[in-house]
Amino acid sequence: MNGISTEHASPLSFAPQPLIPPAPLGSEWTEFWPLDSSYDFLNHGSFGSVPRPVREAHARYGDLVESRPIEVLGRRYRELLAPARERVSRFLRADSAGLGFVTNATEGVNAVLRSIELRPGDVLVTTDHVYRAIHQTMKYIARRAGAEVRVVPIPLPTSGPDEIVDRIERALDGRTRIVVVDHVTSPTALIFPVERIAAVCRARGIASLIDGAHAPGMLDLDIAAVGATYYAGNLHKWVCAPKGCAFVWADESVRQSVHPATVSHFLDEGFDAEFDWQGTRDIGAWLTAQDAIALFEPLTWRRLREHNRGLARWAHAHLCEALGAVPRSPASDDMLGAMAAVVLPEHLCRHWENAEALQADLYQRERIEVPIVDWGGRWHVRVSCQAYNRPEQVERLSEALLSRAHR
Repeated sequence: MNGISTEHASPLSFAPQPLIPPAPLGSEWTEFWPLDSSYDFLNHGSFGSVPRPVREAHARYGDLVESRPIEVLGRRYRELLAPARERVSRFLRADSAGLGFVTNATEGVNAVLRSIELRPGDVLVTTDHVYRAIHQTMKYIARRAGAEVRVVPIPLPTSGPDEIVDRIERALDGRTRIVVVDHVTSPTALIFPVERIAAVCRARGIASLIDGAHAPGMLDLDIAAVGATYYAGNLHKWVCAPKGCAFVWADESVRQSVHPATVSHFLDEGFDAEFDWQGTRDIGAWLTAQDAIALFEPLTWRRLREHNRGLARWAHAHLCEALGAVPRSPASDDMLGAMAAVVLPEHLCRHWENAEALQADLYQRERIEVPIVDWGGRWHVRVSCQAYNRPEQVERLSEALLSRAHR
């Protein structure tokens, strides 16, 4: 649980979605992953298996570094990182001069928040859907400055984007320095209307930081169109790059004041110089981002996103019907991406001490890897959908949950 309390909302009625899953993708999409076929992997959202061609590219970069360590890592690192950064920037439609590589979105958020000079009484605003690590970072940064973290409750079920924007806007005041919101929430798997939230912040002269941990690859991300002051995202989730591959982006107006969480030799020598060299790091994962992006281009990223979103919407409807659950949001394209979270019946949950115990039971006894999330005092099952997932895996999950509810 993220440790943040929330109020409960009365159930809302949403139009039921047709229970028709999308056609499975062909082998040209699914042959890449070395997943163990003896279990059902429904947790790509945490981090999935890296496709074989991407792993091979990562190994080649590793061999390059190890073949001439000082020349490659000590003298040629900027030459090598430049095309990777340009390729990632084009994919994200972001200004490459403001994009730096980091190991994960949490590190990117840390870089931004540690770079802001807060004063006593300043307020950092977020929601109760925030990823726990980000909330902890905000608390730490605020505590050191004598500032305050204000958590905006977004109760579930939510009526939609209008409610989310309205609740956040009403929480802003003259002391607010920055608003930190998820693009796709980790515990509840909802797409937040970040473009509208960023616009509200701009109109009030407040900085906005988007935690896009899940957005790249899942959504057709256009960072320029989002209009936020800062954006951090992972490439090792839905883009399928190796673990430790992520980015942080800053608008030109604030770029000169943003520094990596690890300050090294090139302080104040420019955004790209500082982020390119953060001490002795294995840059292989960052270089491999361009290969991960290229892997799906012949098959088209659009086709992949459509499949994953369609399967997630079907999984959401199927699990809600099977478990008798009230949908936590409208099942529409503006709220659901390639993940879906469904609240579990309370009579099912009382058989286990905590959510982690139920998750372990599903893995050990049913060979199903899926997260059980304790959010707002209720347990949710969060299903992720990637090219290799099939409807029958979700059906197995619903059967396993129902068998535990009736025991």
